[in-house]
Amino acid sequence: MLEKLGLIFSSFSYIFQIPFIFYLILRVKKLRIKFIEDDKDKIILVLLFISGVISSLLSSKKLEAFLVSLIPFIFVGFYILGKEGLKESNKNIIYYILLGSSILGFILFVSRIFNFSLYILEFPIVDGNAPRGLVLGVKSQGLSLLLEFGIVSGIGLLVYFERNIRDILKILLLLVFCILGFMITETRGGILGILVGLIVLISNKEFLNQLKRKWKYVLLIVFLFILAFFIFFNQFYNKLTISLQKGRQGSIYERIYIYLGTLRMIKDNLLFGVGPGCFVYEYPKYALKNFPYVPEFILGELSHAVTTHNIYFYFLSGWGIIGSSFFFYWLFKKIYKGLKFNYSLDKHIILAILMVYFGHVLLDDLFSIHVPLLIGLLNRNKEYTLVLDK
Repeated sequence: MLEKLGLIFSSFSYIFQIPFIFYLILRVKKLRIKFIEDDKDKIILVLLFISGVISSLLSSKKLEAFLVSLIPFIFVGFYILGKEGLKESNKNIIYYILLGSSILGFILFVSRIFNFSLYILEFPIVDGNAPRGLVLGVKSQGLSLLLEFGIVSGIGLLVYFERNIRDILKILLLLVFCILGFMITETRGGILGILVGLIVLISNKEFLNQLKRKWKYVLLIVFLFILAFFIFFNQFYNKLTISLQKGRQGSIYERIYIYLGTLRMIKDNLLFGVGPGCFVYEYPKYALKNFPYVPEFILGELSHAVTTHNIYFYFLSGWGIIGSSFFFYWLFKKIYKGLKFNYSLDKHIILAILMVYFGHVLLDDLFSIHVPLLIGLLNRNKEYTLVLDK
């Protein structure tokens, strides 16, 4: 029961991910011993640690950089928690992700329709007046990522597994709220993430076969997207218009400005980066002095950006190409290994959810515990019965 609630609430808000991690830590015995799975892991992680230490020593904030350099190892720990601590079936876990995301979408939609806001002191529980959503202190980008997980989970469950009309209608209802919430957040990274996730889903032949059999439900999902789009048409249209206008505040050119400066930083510190977590201190040195595609009055703010808005640039700028290569090699090796072992339709849905994240973070530097936990899920050695809880 606690695992079920943890998965649901972790998919509703990042705040609940922290206690869920502590629950899994208590559940997994001898976590330290299980941290390194084989000799190859040991070599890669040792090299990653050494690389992080070198990057830290070369940085301007040595202690801070060293502490941040440990983040990949926390990620590895979360992966072990997913592999050893999650006991529910893959299908149930996918369903709980959908359920938690749909609750978030429902709250976003209702608060927007009724202009409802609730604050405790100055902390926002929900703010229906926030332009692109605000729930439990989390703004649009973070909200969108959780909703994307829910949308891909729901589509995967609907097409791959559901046969009973009652379960189909239940999944469709949950999908409605995920889609409505996603439209409210209106993020560019979210659109990219959804597209990548859907492409991965349809890359499987079995999915396409099921798609043909359930074409009526596919049309209904497309209709729901179109309906949600028109409900929030003005908001979406304005966002798209602003994004493409040169010299307009809030345009995509602001991201391009930051990316160009970040690439200059990476080029000058290619091997070991400027130090993990040191982007905010070093970026002003590499920011472009002039850029005609953004308003002059925000150049000063953009030249002191605190984030790369791209998770890959974040690692390359902080750890350099050496440390980043070790980490992403370990990460994608685990995904490949998990898929290679006992490949199944539920694992394909999990892969699609993961690819939502890796697509979204091309335009943002976000993190959710879903990523390492789901990679761990792919690598579980035990078989779990695929039965959807009623």
